[in-house]
Amino acid sequence: MSYLYAILLVLFLIVSVLLIAFILMQQGKGASMGASFGAGASNTLFGSAGSANFFVKTTWGLAAVFFILAIVLGYMNSHRSTENADDFSKIADTPAEVKTEAAGAPVEVRTEMSDVADKSKEAVNEAADAVKENTDAAVSSVKENTDAAVSAVKENTDAAVSAVKENTDAAVNSAKESAESAKAEVKSAVDSAKDQVNAGVEAAKDSVNTAATETKAAVSEAGDKAKEVINSVKEDVKTTADQAEKAVVNTKEAN
Repeated sequence: MSYLYAILLVLFLIVSVLLIAFILMQQGKGASMGASFGAGASNTLFGSAGSANFFVKTTWGLAAVFFILAIVLGYMNSHRSTENADDFSKIADTPAEVKTEAAGAPVEVRTEMSDVADKSKEAVNEAADAVKENTDAAVSSVKENTDAAVSAVKENTDAAVSAVKENTDAAVNSAKESAESAKAEVKSAVDSAKDQVNAGVEAAKDSVNTAATETKAAVSEAGDKAKEVINSVKEDVKTTADQAEKAVVNTKEAN
Protein backbone atom coordinates (compact mmCIF):
# COMPACT_ATOMS: atom_id res chain seq x y z
CA MET A 1 0.00 0.00 0.00
CA SER A 2 2.83 2.41 0.92
CA TYR A 3 4.67 1.75 -2.38
CA LEU A 4 1.51 2.41 -4.39
CA TYR A 5 0.99 5.63 -2.42
CA ALA A 6 4.58 6.74 -3.13
CA ILE A 7 4.24 5.95 -6.87
CA LEU A 8 0.96 7.85 -7.10
CA LEU A 9 2.49 10.78 -5.20
CA VAL A 10 5.42 10.94 -7.64
CA LEU A 11 3.03 10.74 -10.59
CA PHE A 12 0.91 13.49 -8.99
CA LEU A 13 3.96 15.78 -8.72
CA ILE A 14 4.98 15.08 -12.35
CA VAL A 15 1.46 15.85 -13.59
CA SER A 16 1.44 19.06 -11.54
CA VAL A 17 4.72 20.25 -13.07
CA LEU A 18 3.56 19.35 -16.59
CA LEU A 19 0.26 21.13 -16.04
CA ILE A 20 2.06 24.29 -14.90
CA ALA A 21 4.43 24.10 -17.87
CA PHE A 22 1.65 23.68 -20.44
CA ILE A 23 -0.36 26.53 -18.92
CA LEU A 24 2.66 28.84 -19.09
CA MET A 25 3.40 27.81 -22.71
CA GLN A 26 -0.07 28.73 -23.96
CA GLN A 27 -0.93 32.06 -25.58
CA GLY A 28 -2.85 34.74 -23.73
CA LYS A 29 -5.92 36.55 -25.07
CA GLY A 30 -4.00 39.57 -26.29
CA ALA A 31 -0.60 37.95 -26.78
CA SER A 32 0.98 36.16 -29.68
CA MET A 33 3.50 33.41 -29.17
CA GLY A 34 5.21 34.28 -32.44
CA ALA A 35 6.03 37.78 -31.18
CA SER A 36 8.87 36.26 -29.12
CA PHE A 37 10.55 34.88 -32.25
CA GLY A 38 9.80 37.52 -34.89
CA ALA A 39 7.43 37.30 -37.84
CA GLY A 40 5.91 34.12 -39.25
CA ALA A 41 4.15 32.90 -36.11
CA SER A 42 1.73 30.86 -38.24
CA ASN A 43 4.61 28.63 -39.44
CA THR A 44 5.25 27.05 -36.02
CA LEU A 45 5.79 23.38 -35.23
CA PHE A 46 2.06 22.60 -35.15
CA GLY A 47 0.71 25.66 -36.97
CA SER A 48 -1.15 28.49 -35.16
CA ALA A 49 -4.45 26.60 -34.83
CA GLY A 50 -2.79 23.19 -34.38
CA SER A 51 -0.57 24.47 -31.58
CA ALA A 52 -3.53 26.00 -29.73
CA ASN A 53 -5.60 22.80 -30.06
CA PHE A 54 -2.67 20.64 -28.92
CA PHE A 55 -1.94 22.75 -25.83
CA VAL A 56 -5.63 23.09 -24.89
CA LYS A 57 -6.35 19.36 -25.22
CA THR A 58 -3.18 18.41 -23.33
CA THR A 59 -3.98 20.90 -20.55
CA TRP A 60 -7.50 19.50 -20.15
CA GLY A 61 -6.12 15.95 -20.04
CA LEU A 62 -3.48 16.85 -17.43
CA ALA A 63 -6.08 18.71 -15.36
CA ALA A 64 -8.35 15.65 -15.40
CA VAL A 65 -5.46 13.37 -14.34
CA PHE A 66 -4.47 15.92 -11.67
CA PHE A 67 -7.95 15.93 -10.07
CA ILE A 68 -8.25 12.13 -10.27
CA LEU A 69 -4.88 11.63 -8.60
CA ALA A 70 -5.73 14.26 -5.97
CA ILE A 71 -8.96 12.42 -5.10
CA VAL A 72 -7.23 9.01 -4.99
CA LEU A 73 -4.35 10.31 -2.86
CA GLY A 74 -6.76 12.06 -0.53
CA TYR A 75 -8.74 8.86 -0.10
CA MET A 76 -5.56 6.81 0.51
CA ASN A 77 -4.23 9.42 2.96
CA SER A 78 -7.45 9.41 4.95
CA HIS A 79 -7.42 5.61 4.95
CA ARG A 80 -3.84 5.58 6.20
CA SER A 81 -4.74 8.11 8.91
CA THR A 82 -7.63 5.86 10.01
CA GLU A 83 -5.31 2.84 10.17
CA ASN A 84 -2.74 4.79 12.19
CA ALA A 85 -5.48 5.99 14.58
CA ASP A 86 -6.67 2.38 15.01
CA ASP A 87 -3.10 1.28 15.75
CA PHE A 88 -2.69 4.02 18.33
CA SER A 89 -6.00 3.13 19.95
CA LYS A 90 -4.94 -0.51 20.12
CA ILE A 91 -1.71 0.52 21.77
CA ALA A 92 -3.64 2.72 24.21
CA ASP A 93 -6.00 -0.16 25.04
CA THR A 94 -3.15 -2.58 25.77
CA PRO A 95 -3.41 -3.99 29.31
CA ALA A 96 -1.03 -2.70 31.92
CA GLU A 97 0.58 -6.06 32.39
CA VAL A 98 1.47 -6.21 28.73
CA LYS A 99 3.00 -2.76 29.00
CA THR A 100 4.87 -3.90 32.10
CA GLU A 101 6.12 -6.97 30.27
CA ALA A 102 7.18 -4.81 27.35
CA ALA A 103 8.95 -2.48 29.72
CA GLY A 104 10.64 -5.40 31.37
CA ALA A 105 11.50 -7.11 28.15
CA PRO A 106 15.06 -8.21 27.59
CA VAL A 107 17.57 -5.77 26.24
CA GLU A 108 17.88 -7.77 23.02
CA VAL A 109 14.18 -7.34 22.23
CA ARG A 110 14.30 -3.61 22.85
CA THR A 111 17.44 -3.39 20.72
CA GLU A 112 15.69 -5.21 17.87
CA MET A 113 12.69 -2.90 18.20
CA SER A 114 15.04 0.11 18.04
CA ASP A 115 16.73 -1.36 14.95
CA VAL A 116 13.35 -1.90 13.30
CA ALA A 117 12.40 1.70 14.08
CA ASP A 118 15.72 2.96 12.66
CA LYS A 119 15.29 0.85 9.52
CA SER A 120 11.75 2.14 9.10
CA LYS A 121 13.02 5.69 9.50
CA GLU A 122 15.77 5.06 6.93
CA ALA A 123 13.26 3.51 4.53
CA VAL A 124 11.00 6.56 4.91
CA ASN A 125 13.97 8.89 4.31
CA GLU A 126 15.05 6.88 1.27
CA ALA A 127 11.52 6.98 -0.12
CA ALA A 128 11.40 10.74 0.46
CA ASP A 129 14.80 11.16 -1.24
CA ALA A 130 13.64 8.97 -4.14
CA VAL A 131 10.47 11.05 -4.48
CA LYS A 132 12.56 14.24 -4.43
CA GLU A 133 14.99 12.87 -7.02
CA ASN A 134 12.16 11.70 -9.27
CA THR A 135 10.47 15.08 -8.92
CA ASP A 136 13.69 16.94 -9.74
CA ALA A 137 14.29 14.62 -12.70
CA ALA A 138 10.73 15.18 -13.92
CA VAL A 139 11.09 18.97 -13.59
CA SER A 140 14.43 18.87 -15.43
CA SER A 141 12.92 16.66 -18.14
CA VAL A 142 9.96 19.00 -18.55
CA LYS A 143 12.31 22.00 -18.69
CA GLU A 144 14.51 20.30 -21.29
CA ASN A 145 11.49 19.27 -23.37
CA THR A 146 10.12 22.81 -23.12
CA ASP A 147 13.44 24.32 -24.18
CA ALA A 148 13.71 21.80 -27.03
CA ALA A 149 10.17 22.61 -28.17
CA VAL A 150 10.87 26.36 -28.05
CA SER A 151 14.13 25.87 -29.96
CA ALA A 152 12.35 23.70 -32.54
CA VAL A 153 9.62 26.33 -32.94
CA LYS A 154 12.23 29.05 -33.36
CA GLU A 155 14.23 26.98 -35.87
CA ASN A 156 11.09 26.14 -37.87
CA THR A 157 10.06 29.80 -37.82
CA ASP A 158 13.50 30.92 -39.03
CA ALA A 159 13.49 28.21 -41.70
CA ALA A 160 10.03 29.25 -42.86
CA VAL A 161 11.07 32.93 -43.02
CA SER A 162 14.20 32.00 -44.98
CA ALA A 163 12.17 29.82 -47.35
CA VAL A 164 9.65 32.63 -47.94
CA LYS A 165 12.50 35.10 -48.54
CA GLU A 166 14.21 32.73 -50.99
CA ASN A 167 10.94 32.07 -52.82
CA THR A 168 10.26 35.82 -53.00
CA ASP A 169 13.74 36.51 -54.37
CA ALA A 170 13.37 33.70 -56.89
CA ALA A 171 9.98 35.07 -57.98
CA VAL A 172 11.41 38.59 -58.35
CA ASN A 173 14.37 37.29 -60.37
CA SER A 174 12.04 35.22 -62.55
CA ALA A 175 9.84 38.27 -63.14
CA LYS A 176 12.91 40.35 -64.06
CA GLU A 177 14.10 37.67 -66.48
CA SER A 178 10.62 37.43 -68.03
CA ALA A 179 10.49 41.22 -68.42
CA GLU A 180 13.94 41.27 -70.03
CA SER A 181 12.96 38.43 -72.34
CA ALA A 182 9.71 40.19 -73.31
CA LYS A 183 11.62 43.44 -73.87
CA ALA A 184 14.11 41.64 -76.13
CA GLU A 185 11.28 39.98 -78.06
CA VAL A 186 9.48 43.31 -78.52
CA LYS A 187 12.71 44.96 -79.71
CA SER A 188 13.32 42.09 -82.11
CA ALA A 189 9.76 42.36 -83.42
CA VAL A 190 10.13 46.14 -83.86
CA ASP A 191 13.45 45.71 -85.68
CA SER A 192 11.94 43.02 -87.90
CA ALA A 193 8.95 45.22 -88.69
CA LYS A 194 11.28 48.13 -89.40
CA ASP A 195 13.37 45.98 -91.74
CA GLN A 196 10.24 44.79 -93.52
CA VAL A 197 8.98 48.37 -93.90
CA ASN A 198 12.36 49.50 -95.24
CA ALA A 199 12.41 46.56 -97.63
CA GLY A 200 8.88 47.45 -98.79
CA VAL A 201 9.85 51.08 -99.29
CA GLU A 202 12.94 50.08 -101.29
CA ALA A 203 10.87 47.69 -103.39
CA ALA A 204 8.30 50.44 -104.00
CA LYS A 205 11.08 52.86 -105.00
CA ASP A 206 12.50 50.28 -107.38
CA SER A 207 9.06 49.66 -108.84
CA VAL A 208 8.43 53.40 -109.26
CA ASN A 209 11.84 53.92 -110.84
CA THR A 210 11.28 50.96 -113.16
CA ALA A 211 7.83 52.24 -114.11
CA ALA A 212 9.19 55.76 -114.67
CA THR A 213 12.00 54.42 -116.86
CA GLU A 214 9.59 52.26 -118.83
CA THR A 215 7.18 55.20 -119.21
CA LYS A 216 10.02 57.48 -120.33
CA ALA A 217 11.16 54.88 -122.83
CA ALA A 218 7.61 54.42 -124.11
CA VAL A 219 7.12 58.19 -124.46
CA SER A 220 10.42 58.55 -126.27
CA GLU A 221 9.53 55.69 -128.59
CA ALA A 222 6.09 57.18 -129.23
CA GLY A 223 7.71 60.58 -129.99
CA ASP A 224 10.07 58.95 -132.45
CA LYS A 225 7.22 57.14 -134.14
CA ALA A 226 5.22 60.39 -134.30
CA LYS A 227 8.19 62.17 -135.85
CA GLU A 228 8.50 59.41 -138.46
CA VAL A 229 4.79 59.63 -139.24
CA ILE A 230 4.98 63.42 -139.52
CA ASN A 231 8.01 63.20 -141.79
CA SER A 232 6.27 60.59 -143.92
CA VAL A 233 3.16 62.75 -144.14
CA LYS A 234 5.30 65.72 -145.11
CA GLU A 235 6.95 63.73 -147.86
CA ASP A 236 3.59 62.50 -149.12
CA VAL A 237 2.21 66.05 -149.08
CA LYS A 238 5.28 67.33 -150.91
CA THR A 239 5.02 64.55 -153.47
CA THR A 240 1.35 65.29 -153.96
CA ALA A 241 2.06 69.01 -154.33
CA ASP A 242 4.73 68.34 -156.88
CA GLN A 243 2.42 66.10 -158.85
CA ALA A 244 -0.33 68.73 -158.68
CA GLU A 245 2.09 71.40 -159.84
CA LYS A 246 3.20 69.24 -162.76
CA ALA A 247 -0.40 68.59 -163.66
CA VAL A 248 -1.13 72.30 -163.67
CA VAL A 249 1.91 72.92 -165.85
CA ASN A 250 0.88 70.20 -168.25
CA THR A 251 -2.63 71.59 -168.42
CA LYS A 252 -1.29 75.04 -169.23
CA GLU A 253 0.91 73.72 -171.96
CA ALA A 254 -1.93 71.78 -173.42
CA ASN A 255 -4.08 74.86 -173.69
